[in-house]
Amino acid sequence: EIGWTLIAREFWGGAANREMKRLMLRHAFTGVDTVMFRVGAENVRSRRAMEKIGGRLTDREEMANVGGRQVAHVVYTIDRADFLGSPLDIGDER
Repeated sequence: EIGWTLIAREFWGGAANREMKRLMLRHAFTGVDTVMFRVGAENVRSRRAMEKIGGRLTDREEMANVGGRQVAHVVYTIDRADFLGSPLDIGDER
């Protein structure tokens, strides 16, 4: 999972979070064509953030154990072609 497990809450939604996601996606796309993100179905803030970076909501839903309880998640995807040249793909490496 990209992002939330790696940075302190105070950096969520900020420039450091966006840069981390950009770097991780850029790295992922050196080996795969599509990256999937699992987001809590009720987590409106994270769902908006996914859409801001180009995530596309799929019809796939999953249950995940979070703190000992089952929580519904939705799945977003970003593919390499959509990422390259997107607002998130800043920088001069291609």
